Amino acid sequence: MGSKSLCITYLLWLIGGWIGLHHFYLRRDRHAFVWWCTFGGVFGLGWFRDLWRIPSYVESVNEGQAFIEYYTSLLRTRQKPYFNITRFAGQLAVGWFFGLLATLTISEEFHSDHFYVRAIIVPFAVAVGVHLVGNIGREQVTLTSCLKGSYPLLLLFLSDPNMLTYMSLLSTIMAQRNRDFRRTPDKQRGFCTRVFILALAGSLIITMWCSFLYFNASVTTEDGETIKLRDSIDNFFNSRVWKDFKETLRNIYEDAKVRGWQNVWNDFVKAMDPEGEENAYQVLGVDPNASSEEITKTYRKLVRVWHPDKHRNKDTEEGAAETFMKIQKAYETLSKIKARRSRKNEQSRRD
Repeated sequence: MGSKSLCITYLLWLIGGWIGLHHFYLRRDRHAFVWWCTFGGVFGLGWFRDLWRIPSYVESVNEGQAFIEYYTSLLRTRQKPYFNITRFAGQLAVGWFFGLLATLTISEEFHSDHFYVRAIIVPFAVAVGVHLVGNIGREQVTLTSCLKGSYPLLLLFLSDPNMLTYMSLLSTIMAQRNRDFRRTPDKQRGFCTRVFILALAGSLIITMWCSFLYFNASVTTEDGETIKLRDSIDNFFNSRVWKDFKETLRNIYEDAKVRGWQNVWNDFVKAMDPEGEENAYQVLGVDPNASSEEITKTYRKLVRVWHPDKHRNKDTEEGAAETFMKIQKAYETLSKIKARRSRKNEQSRRD
């Protein structure tokens, strides 16, 4: 494993720090995952803290002589790592977040018929969140110690709205009491394996969010009636809009088989009007086949009509100025396009 660059780490922190890209580069995959699923470490707080923590992360992964001596000294002189309020708060926050996500994933209708499902899954999710943060870097905790803190309070505070807070707090306390140094390095996995594991974990989080939205989110009609999202989705696939969309896709596919995908793509790009040509023709009110002389003639007429000097009235001055600017921009757009095509045609004739 090659040494990691401090400059590259800061660059990755800047461009993709909120999804933990710099932590992935430093092989801190747990750290990267926490940053990704909590939007930059609890809405950017962790990302900002990394600004001055990155040098220590780089030194740790590179295992320089100074770091080795320091870490060896800690192992000799201390039975467990120093208490870190930031790690404690992180375990509490991520444990609470995972527990909340697990709660939201299970719909109220399902929970009313199968109340035991939340009783099993939610404390486990809390413990996983606490365990995940507790095993970042050179420290480790066991999942068992986290579970010992999340499950016992379940019966006492089952219907309490603050149940998640109590479970997360006790689970974090139990994890802190049993924290230890990571005395042997993590198993070194290949790049593809690491990406696969993170993608699998990320897919689980996304699936839980989708489950929450599907079972709990709702839309309100113009009549003020509230409809569950899952019902509106079922109705959407039977709607005229969806049937027209499928018919359009089918027509595009049939057209591509006849004319080729490249021609279909060219038509699509043209329809998107990336240069604003179609809009410019509409603004000036000229035909797309109009010559440069016709476009110029129309432009001059419109300029005389909409020039701000002819609209001193306060009621029309602002609108006239805006229209005048649109006319100028449209003329400039068409002039550039016409000039470029003229040069290209002239070059083609020469060749």
